[in-house]
Formats: sequence, C-alpha cells, structure tokens
Amino acid sequence: MIKVEHLYKSFDGKTILNDISVDYEPGKCNMIIGASGSGKTVLLKNLIGLLEPDSGEICYGDRKLSQMDYNEKKALRQNIGILFQGSALFDFATVIENVMFPMEFFTDWSEAQRRERAQYCLEKVNVIGSDNKYPNELSGGMQKRVGIARAIALNPEYLFCDEPNSGLDPYTSILIDRLIYDLTKEFNMTTVINTHDMNSILEIGDKIGFINKGSLIWQGDRHSILKTDCKELLDFVCANTLARNIIEGR
Repeated sequence: MIKVEHLYKSFDGKTILNDISVDYEPGKCNMIIGASGSGKTVLLKNLIGLLEPDSGEICYGDRKLSQMDYNEKKALRQNIGILFQGSALFDFATVIENVMFPMEFFTDWSEAQRRERAQYCLEKVNVIGSDNKYPNELSGGMQKRVGIARAIALNPEYLFCDEPNSGLDPYTSILIDRLIYDLTKEFNMTTVINTHDMNSILEIGDKIGFINKGSLIWQGDRHSILKTDCKELLDFVCANTLARNIIEGR
C-alpha cells in the first residue's frame, strides 16, 4: 500500500497540490483523474520521487519516502515499474533489449536469465515473435505492450502508468486497459494510473481520486462515479458526451 498524508507542493508561490491525503491499495487499479493542469501529473511525480513535496509524507508500506537513504531508495526503485505516456522505448534497441534494460541495472542476472525473463514478460503482454524488431516497426498499441513488459520486468510491487492510452484508438485502448487490470490482479500490484480517459475510468477504476485545482475533492470507484453529486466531477465527466448520456439516463 502507498499512503499519502497531507501533501503540499508549490511552484513559484503557486500551490499545485493542496493537502492531498489518499491511500493506494494493492491488487487495485487506483486512478488519479482531473482536468489538465489540475495537479495529477505533479502528484504522480511526487509519488515516484521525481519531485519532492514541500510538506507532507508519502509512505510505502511502513516506510516513509522522505526518511529513506540512498540504498533504501534504490531498493524501492527495484520494486517500481513505470509505463510512460509515450512508451519511452529506446529506438536504438530491439524489443527484447528494451525489456531487458532495467535488469542490467538492478540485477546481477546472467544474459541468459535476463533474456528468459524478458521473453516471459513479452508473452504475458501477448507480444510474440517480435524480439528482434525495433520500436519503429511496431504499432502504437504494440509499443505500449512492450512498455508494460519492461515495467513488470523486475516483478514490481508498484506499477505507475502515466496516460497509458494516450495516442491509441478506442479499441486498442480497451485492450491496454484490460491488460493492465489483469496484470494488477494476477501479481497483486499497487497500480496507480494517471488518466483523463473516461472509458478507462469506467472500465477498470477500482479506486478513483478526483483532483480539482490541486485539491482531492472526491473519492470513489467506477460504479459510484456515475452517482456523484459533486458538481466539479460532473462537469469533468460530462465533458464526454457519451458519459453525459449515461448519467442523464441513470
């Protein structure tokens, strides 16, 4: 579990995160949602240590991130997988080399062991027969799958996904959502997803936190989101015409 307690973050005197407190639970797709500029990306960067909060605490289990030394943070990073918005695959490396990349830094496994693990992860995301292809030879959806395979290469306890469906067509987005959901359940990962994709929210949102102007003003799941009386959340949801029709017909 990840526990966030009274988190504040400002830039140039402007408050971006205002007293955020939330728990992210294992075995669930925990979603951070909100309009562009709401603070959800800043929250995600604080969670993975790319930014430091002005005040407040982030706890991984019973360990406070702010109190970890270098070696403790390095050990934590081995338990974290990240799926970046644009997949962030290395163009100069093949598919299997991309998946093997984190193992080269965080393990002392042999070449054969790293390759075996990479092939296992690629099979898990249903990428077969593409080991020696380069990212530019793959579709956007296949690149995302390879990105997920790399993210789970070290069998992480925590998985962070930044706009996983960005740039994908609706059908492929559904496949990626289902893949992330199934892997979360299978490996009991604490998965945190930053998204504004209503289809994803309604499909796999086990726990959802809505951020508005830097404040967490609503929490619930994909079922309760359609019954909310929170005006700001309704405005966000109803920006999607299909969602508006669902709500008006409830």
